[in-house]
Amino acid sequence: MKRPEIINALDVISQKFFGRPRKISIEDAKCVVCGREALSFKDELSAKEFDISGLCQTCQDNTFD
Repeated sequence: MKRPEIINALDVISQKFFGRPRKISIEDAKCVVCGREALSFKDELSAKEFDISGLCQTCQDNTFD
């Protein structure tokens, strides 16, 4: 269950730090950080992470690895 207040907070944070709302990045399949296409993920967990954070696979690897 997605909580609207958390979703809104994530969009505000991504707009402030990266210059683009997370929601729009996800809808456009673009990374919220680097702006590149986010269409390919190494596994199901990484694809789910994109739906949460808006990070492409490369930015996920740089952030979490």
